Amino acid sequence: MSPLELGLCLASVCSGSVSQLCMKAAALPGRPRRRLLHLGAAGGLQLVSFALVTLALRTLPISQLIPFAGGAYLLVPLGSRHLFGERLHARFWLGALLIVSGIVLTQL
Repeated sequence: MSPLELGLCLASVCSGSVSQLCMKAAALPGRPRRRLLHLGAAGGLQLVSFALVTLALRTLPISQLIPFAGGAYLLVPLGSRHLFGERLHARFWLGALLIVSGIVLTQL
């Protein structure tokens, strides 16, 4: 995997994860204009994520790309903890360890 391909994969996971956090922010009570802004940002970031995945799939086999999607299962809860004060339980940390292990093993 080239540095460009790695960058596309990581940027896709990050934009998709931030999109999900924006959706969460849009679902919370607050000013309608701010909620609409969060929802628009979420949609735009999803489109960016899809575009990055499409670019990565031009040169990468899907078997190398898909494990990166597991990164969202780590980034979204961590972001929710930081931004919204959500609690993470021991099950999350065990699952996070398994996800990271799986990503590493599939990329060797």
